[in-house]
Amino acid sequence: MNEKKCRILCVILTVLALVLAYIMEVVVQPGYLIKSIIKVGTFGGIIVLYCVLTKNKIKEVINLKKPEKIGVLAGCILLFFVGMGILFFIFKNQIEWSTIRGSLIEKEGLTRKNCLIAFAYIIIFNSFLEEAFYRGFFPKLFTKKMPGYIISAVFFSVYHIGIVGGWFNIPIFLICVFGLVLVALFLQWLCERYKSLVADWLVHASANVAINIIGTLLLFEVLK
Repeated sequence: MNEKKCRILCVILTVLALVLAYIMEVVVQPGYLIKSIIKVGTFGGIIVLYCVLTKNKIKEVINLKKPEKIGVLAGCILLFFVGMGILFFIFKNQIEWSTIRGSLIEKEGLTRKNCLIAFAYIIIFNSFLEEAFYRGFFPKLFTKKMPGYIISAVFFSVYHIGIVGGWFNIPIFLICVFGLVLVALFLQWLCERYKSLVADWLVHASANVAINIIGTLLLFEVLK
């Protein structure tokens, strides 16, 4: 298989993976562990398949190397962590926290005992997988960079729609969708600026730390 056909195949598989993720999230609704295994198998599997077919190394395909001159990066890490806290205070009175808490417990199967392990996975591994796929790998399937960046950002946002779709009212939901596209494009810029997946991964992880602190407060009923 030549590289062009391989790229087309991976784009098709990505669309199918997004459809599968939506079905799992909205229709089947298995526990978080099962969904995580499926996610790793599909998105990670597509990257591995591409590398096998094109005989490229995974490390090179996803730009996994140490970033240099991290002054701006350190500021971005802090900005995303603090920014999530600021957004929380701005929108906290417009969000039904009981709905989100119910979703985390009933839909995701999270409890006070397993939430810290699940959130650690989200912060470290899940953020890495998403950045490896949406920022490191997927844009490379397009011959022109900008269309690849935009499509990848839209796919990144679409993927999260099934997760947060029932949490917010329509205006907040639309803000989330649009905001995720902008965040994805910013993370892509970071990846390109540092020519390293580690840069956008660290920023993504810092945002997840803030989000999961809020999730922990929900599960422990500090937020109601």
